[in-house]
Amino acid sequence: MFGKPFRAHKHSQQTDAYETSTPEPRQYAPGTKLGFDPQLIERFKGHHVVLLKLFGRIKQSAQAGDYPRTMETVATFKSALQQHLLEENIRFYTYLRVCLQKDPESARLMHAMKSEMEAIGRTVIRFISHYLEFGINEGNIKKFLSDVKDIGAALEDRITREESSLYTLYQPPSSY
Repeated sequence: MFGKPFRAHKHSQQTDAYETSTPEPRQYAPGTKLGFDPQLIERFKGHHVVLLKLFGRIKQSAQAGDYPRTMETVATFKSALQQHLLEENIRFYTYLRVCLQKDPESARLMHAMKSEMEAIGRTVIRFISHYLEFGINEGNIKKFLSDVKDIGAALEDRITREESSLYTLYQPPSSY
């Protein structure tokens, strides 16, 4: 499902015990075909590492005045972000929406963070789309770098909160 940015970060190291153990039966969110994926959160954390590295490369190449490389990395970042958000919406938020029906407090947290992420996602995509359309040059580099600083801070904050609180809600259905 994921393109090149995430392929390079797959977790290929597994212990012999894991490889030879009998897999547990797949658990599904009640009334759905949405299965619990024990590797999902680690995969999302890997996505976050890739996204932050790409974002750092955007800043570095822009500061160095390498605008073609900056534009290329912006396009790669956009694709990786959209892929991550799509999988997160389908495999994570939809799953939690069903599983958290009996836990209103956790459901409120999940819905609030989902709404916040949608707003951040729209802002980032607008930023990216603007510069992909109009380009980066000496005339707009100061504004671009200011935007990069602000968006980077928002992304880092969001990722930290997502990993420390929201992702802890993702459990096998039998845990709810």
